[in-house]
Amino acid sequence: MPGHDRFRGFLAIPYLDHRDQPLALRFRCLAEHDHRAGGHGKYMSETGDTGRMFNVRAVHQAGDVIHVCEGELDAIILAKLGLHAVALPGALAWQPRHRRMLAGFSRVWVWGDPDDAGADFIARIVRAHRAAKGVRLRHGDVTDTYLHGGGNALLALIA
Repeated sequence: MPGHDRFRGFLAIPYLDHRDQPLALRFRCLAEHDHRAGGHGKYMSETGDTGRMFNVRAVHQAGDVIHVCEGELDAIILAKLGLHAVALPGALAWQPRHRRMLAGFSRVWVWGDPDDAGADFIARIVRAHRAAKGVRLRHGDVTDTYLHGGGNALLALIA
């Protein structure tokens, strides 16, 4: 699209509101290379993006259980397994307003990557929401775990 030339060849990830109206786009570089040396990050946002929650429709469709993870593609994997999942664009993206968005859920599963940033992601959300419980992954992020052991490997972590 006009104005997005610098993202040519990137995966465009639309951020939609609960009525599927577009709010923002994020972009993921698909090349296997050192992204910083390439002059960009692995993920990039449009100028002025506020760090929104991805897949907010899940908040409106879920019953009393919701899943929160660090990345958009992880949320898509969890949704493919039938779980209502939202994502934040990175481990440091949790904001106080997100607590209000998750109010009313009896269980908030928090999927953190198996690194220090993932542990901090889980801890921040668990401190902010009394119904939150961390899911600590061992084989990489949600997507890596799915590729390693399939959907059952992920579902077993919350059984």
